Amino acid sequence: MPEGHVAHRNAGLWNAHLVGRTVTGATSSSPRALAQDIPGRLRGDVLASAEARGKHHIMRFASGRVLLTHLRMNGVWRLGRGTPRGRPRNLTLALEFGDVTAALYRCQSVRLLEPGEPLPPGVRRVGPDLLDDAVDPAATTRDALAATDPGREVGEAVMDQTLVSGIGNVYKSESLFLAGVDPWRAVGTLTSAEAEDVGRIAAELLRRGVRDGGAITTFDPPSRPWRRPGGERWVYRRVDEPCRRCGARIRARGQGDENRTTYWCPSCQK
Repeated sequence: MPEGHVAHRNAGLWNAHLVGRTVTGATSSSPRALAQDIPGRLRGDVLASAEARGKHHIMRFASGRVLLTHLRMNGVWRLGRGTPRGRPRNLTLALEFGDVTAALYRCQSVRLLEPGEPLPPGVRRVGPDLLDDAVDPAATTRDALAATDPGREVGEAVMDQTLVSGIGNVYKSESLFLAGVDPWRAVGTLTSAEAEDVGRIAAELLRRGVRDGGAITTFDPPSRPWRRPGGERWVYRRVDEPCRRCGARIRARGQGDENRTTYWCPSCQK
């Protein structure tokens, strides 16, 4: 389940390996991409820049066209050499830059804008990105939570990408655990220091996810120096297992309009 760190990692790879290069070939098996003739419109264009805005991927081309993608729950971008891997029917879009290919799989949110066409409202409404170097994540999260409905549950509010962007379901549970904040508390009960801790910790975890190549690891077992594939977490997907800090049983239940599962320790989080 891609979160904001994945978009930043991908943008970093594209800026390092693809910017300034020409799209020498483009293919797709996605009706959504083919209906927009994205392969035909991008062949021969040059990638000018790439950026992440929360969970949105933005690729800007020399022609002025802008390719927007959002991975949702199952999408993935892969950068490699040669023929794209994976099942052809899952291939949303493959962009060849000479010997390097950027391939997008299982993505239903893909759109190519023409020069001068404004970004869609869903992108423009995205709140401050916690991985933006110009953003103070602690102060920004504090101010965003102070400005929202004080009756909202904290675990639902931090997932609202119009407040602050980048936090997904895994980082929500892990950040609130490390901050010692009960996800079911009302936003209005948070102190400024607690809200700042949530933003600071979330940004630290997101940065670590970028450094770790996209894996979400928030807990390092003290008894061994290695990690299992996919990393280890404090509470996420550990329902009924003992808390790594206090031994209480981890709990989980759906939260918010989308009923995303929140994991928490009823003893450590108040």
